Amino acid sequence: MNKPDFSANFKKDYIAYSAVVIFFMIISFELFIAVFIPAHLEIEGVHGQEVARQEMIGRFDVIRRYFLRFRSKREYAEEEAKILANSLTPLADYLRQYQYQIQLKDIEEIDSAISGLYEFYNHLHKQGAYSSNLKLNNGKFIKILEKEMTGTH
Repeated sequence: MNKPDFSANFKKDYIAYSAVVIFFMIISFELFIAVFIPAHLEIEGVHGQEVARQEMIGRFDVIRRYFLRFRSKREYAEEEAKILANSLTPLADYLRQYQYQIQLKDIEEIDSAISGLYEFYNHLHKQGAYSSNLKLNNGKFIKILEKEMTGTH
């Protein structure tokens, strides 16, 4: 028997091949998404932590520099800033040396401490030192010493 001239066998093959190709494209795309999205999110998390770490170190360096360059006409404010700057220098060395061991929760705690340093700096800058010079009334003590030295009570 001869095939009729109006046979549609080529159409069936074309549709079947198209369906198989589309099926494998969908499976490939799903596998790509299943692998790519978690990998991408993990990379973004690592990059996010690295960005947070670098921003934290940058803020720390800025506030440390503020304290190193602090000048004030207010009594004891410069001395307090120098004390704090000298205390921050070893911490800066520590942060540089161990920055890649610092975890995200530690970065958040350090950022909180840096915010406190900014508040301290603003207080020094606007209101002066936290400490004050206590004046002793030494007249009272001199009188007591005079009585003891002369033997009169």
